[in-house]
Amino acid sequence: MRRSIGESVGLRSSAFAAAAGAAVFLVCCLVVRGGLLDPAPYGDIHLYRDYAHRMAAGEWPYRNFFDEYPPLAQPLFYVVSLLPGTYAPGFKWTMALFGAGSIMLLVAALHSLRASRLRVAAAVAVAAVAPLVVGPIFLNAYDLWPAFLTAAALLAFVRRRERAAYVLLALAVAAKVYPLAVLPIALIATWDRGGRDGVRRAVAWFVGALVLVHVPVAIAGPGGLRFSYWVQLKRGLEVESLGGSVLLALERLGLMTLRVGTESPGSTDVLGGLAKAVGTLTSLAEVTAIVLVAWLYWRRRRRPVVAVAAAVLGVVAFGKVFSPQYVDWLVPLVPAAGPVAAAGTLAVLGLTHVVFDRFHASGGPGGRPYQSALVWWALARNLVVVALYGWLVVRLARRPNSRIP
Repeated sequence: MRRSIGESVGLRSSAFAAAAGAAVFLVCCLVVRGGLLDPAPYGDIHLYRDYAHRMAAGEWPYRNFFDEYPPLAQPLFYVVSLLPGTYAPGFKWTMALFGAGSIMLLVAALHSLRASRLRVAAAVAVAAVAPLVVGPIFLNAYDLWPAFLTAAALLAFVRRRERAAYVLLALAVAAKVYPLAVLPIALIATWDRGGRDGVRRAVAWFVGALVLVHVPVAIAGPGGLRFSYWVQLKRGLEVESLGGSVLLALERLGLMTLRVGTESPGSTDVLGGLAKAVGTLTSLAEVTAIVLVAWLYWRRRRRPVVAVAAAVLGVVAFGKVFSPQYVDWLVPLVPAAGPVAAAGTLAVLGLTHVVFDRFHASGGPGGRPYQSALVWWALARNLVVVALYGWLVVRLARRPNSRIP
């Protein structure tokens, strides 16, 4: 009887936290520069709008025009064009709803894991104010769409809805590739729950959903689809990435001379052989970071939320590209890993706002003045992300003497 009463109180508390977090989130979306009341398009909204109009005219992405984004981004761009009004406000409202939904999914996952009220409150507080802390780019990129799908997959995962979890994870990967880092953790848990047969079924659901999404565009424009993925794979070392910011900091100290320029698909990169070598090393570090998290989770079989958050942080921390909108991926995951992780996420979001504003206020890569405005803030932000990843890895490595899932 007492347990039933406690569960009822916990459910009401979680429902209140989810509703309050979503409400505060939407208010922040209203008041932030570049938000719901600001009609100006930031980021790549103009590109999404162009793709949507071309699809509405009967053109196919990857066949009739180059599209740098994965296949499940295209339906989103097109559906937004069907909404009443102009494209930019409709897109921002769509992202805001995905963000609010992600907060509700986060709370539901923590409730299922019986997380403490402090942990829930810290996670919701950070996620709710994220639009205000990150600034204009938060609603002006489509990254809240894969973040929402990833949060939904995590909820299905902790509730042992295996089929739904793997289908949702496949959809998230088809929208943005980074959720692939979560797959090894999910498969380890599935092995524990269902053994080899369970893993086979999980792989079948994941691959089946992924193939189903890719088939139409692969038939219409196989060469364009391959080229789109290839462009992303061979991208250069972006100035805001960990490797790029380290090299630029060394140049600022007078230890080397670098070239900076714009490369496909439009990012500002550090150029030259050294930058390529550093990009290769950081890519290897990215893979190693994901493997390390999976290995630690395999050893301990504890803290799945911490493991998922650490895997995604590994992608962000060590990738060759760290566009400011990538912090959207962290919002429904990393704050759920505990109060320290929530505080670290808040610092990353705030530093990203500074990096974004300083970079664009300086006019981008037209000459070199932007480096002095960008490099130290970007380096500080990247080191905080690395430290946050390290903190979660340490938590995973600890012996199971904590109840925190």
